[in-house]
Amino acid sequence: MDLSHFQSLPQVTHAAGHVLITEGQPVAGIYLLEQGEVEVLKDDILIAEVYEPGAVFGDMAYLLKVEPTATVRTLTPCTFRHVADPAAFFQQHPTAALHMAEILARRLDSLNRYLVDIKHQFKDRADHLGIIDEVLDALMHKHPRNIPRREAGD
Repeated sequence: MDLSHFQSLPQVTHAAGHVLITEGQPVAGIYLLEQGEVEVLKDDILIAEVYEPGAVFGDMAYLLKVEPTATVRTLTPCTFRHVADPAAFFQQHPTAALHMAEILARRLDSLNRYLVDIKHQFKDRADHLGIIDEVLDALMHKHPRNIPRREAGD
C-alpha cells in the first residue's frame, strides 16, 4: 500500500498502553498507523487488533461529525501520521481520500459478510431469535438516516 501521500504529515509516536482515542471523547483529526499494533475497544470489549500500516483511526468520528464510538489503545510502541485538518488534507490529496474510502469499504464488506453469516444461522428459528434475520435484512438494505445518538438512560 502506497502511503507516500501521508509522509508530509506530522509523525506522532506513543509507547505501549497509550490511549490514542477515547470512546465518547472529542478527537482532533484522524490518525494513520505507520507501525506498531493497537487494539480497538467498544464498551471495554475488544473489537479488533490492528497492525496493518495505513490503518486509519478517528475517520468515522470525523466523517459522521460525532464523538468516537470506540477506544484505540497502543499494544506496542506505535508511530502514526496525524491529520489535524482532514477536510483540507483530503481536498489537497485526493489519493489519500481514496485510501480512506478503500479502508471503509473493506470494513463494510467484512461487516456485511458477518451479518450474512448470522442471517444464515438464525433464518430457520421459530423462537424469538428468528426475528434476527428480519432485523439484519432491514439493516442491510435500509439507507441510514442522520439520526442523533441517544445516550444511555434517555
